[in-house]
Amino acid sequence: MNGTKNLRITFSGGGFRATFYGLGAFRRLVELGFDNRVSHINSVSGGSFLAAQIMCALCDGPFESVQDFDYRVTRFIVKLGQCNLRRKIMRKVMYPAFPRTRFSQLLPVFLDDIIYENRRLHDLPEKPELSIHATCLNTGKRFRFKQRDMGGNLLGVTRDIQDIKVSFAVACSAAFPMMFAPLKLSTKTRMFYQKWWESKPVLNTKSLPETLYIADGGVYDNLGSESLTKYMDPFIICDASSFLEQWSYQKKPNWLSLANRPLDVGLEQVVLLRRRLLYSEAQKKNGYQLLLRDPIHLFIEDPENYGKLNDDRYELPAYKAMPVEHQKLLARLRTDLDGFHDIEINSLIWSGAAKMDLVIKRYFQDLIPESMVSKVPPVPEFQEKYALEILKKGSKRRYLTGLHKNLQ
Repeated sequence: MNGTKNLRITFSGGGFRATFYGLGAFRRLVELGFDNRVSHINSVSGGSFLAAQIMCALCDGPFESVQDFDYRVTRFIVKLGQCNLRRKIMRKVMYPAFPRTRFSQLLPVFLDDIIYENRRLHDLPEKPELSIHATCLNTGKRFRFKQRDMGGNLLGVTRDIQDIKVSFAVACSAAFPMMFAPLKLSTKTRMFYQKWWESKPVLNTKSLPETLYIADGGVYDNLGSESLTKYMDPFIICDASSFLEQWSYQKKPNWLSLANRPLDVGLEQVVLLRRRLLYSEAQKKNGYQLLLRDPIHLFIEDPENYGKLNDDRYELPAYKAMPVEHQKLLARLRTDLDGFHDIEINSLIWSGAAKMDLVIKRYFQDLIPESMVSKVPPVPEFQEKYALEILKKGSKRRYLTGLHKNLQ
């Protein structure tokens, strides 16, 4: 691995779609005994739900097996993804005003109740190094939370984080502006230092507002990629971002579609530009992008399209796959924190696991147990027609009720 045992993993934004896709990828690392080589975990928005739970679970020590991982991580992530989180919060919000501020305040409360149990950032283990990415609206730059500090461009970094809960950091990272108001973070009792990486950091006394307004990290960088370009360690990005579909000539958009389209176009361009940058960096520093939108056969047939980890090649096992149409539908699944059906969850987990398995066995096969080389993630056993119906329905949104009557 180019002289290093370290591997950086990034979980992109994309609501629960990204959460379950990343879950499948990291779960496969555990099965392959490769998770102990992960030195850094970066996350944005939906990917932060997963990253935070992995780190909370590691408070009790390394994962001993995939069964242990499922007990400490998978079951909680599935619980979160099927609790109808959006509806739970909306029931506590006064109608018809729908105050977004109240919505934002309740998100970390429910996250603690369902999954994080009031843990604070400084309770998390030091390794892997965690970076939960958000966007600071004051500066228009990235803001990130770590186990020992938090901060961002133009502001500097502070170690005064004893009161910062994991749930708050995740809520900031996932607070998509169309649904959530920005979360507020006071700076009054905190000292932020610029040039914090040097032996003598410089106290920021000039450009620090009393209140920081923090929103979804995907607004600035939906791939969590900014820090990846600064280091030489190999990286793998679990990219569950959507792709923008063209409107048909027959489409007659309503007022909501017309209002949302400019934002969708802008966010799409940010993602595309960052993918190009990362592809260039991957050729120099060794990195790979696991795009949810592409069926697995494309990774097998044309791996150079997604990056480069080193020049080694190994013979790959035979992979069975879901139908291509099913795989393409996964990237269109909604991102609104609605409850996900078992078929959606297991399909996303399989997609992340299969693509991670392929990458590790193509480049690092000599670093995994020999008994695992021929074993590939099994394709979920669904009735094909029914699964297609669920996945097609999954791209729709319902703002006041859940999309699926039953989630199993």
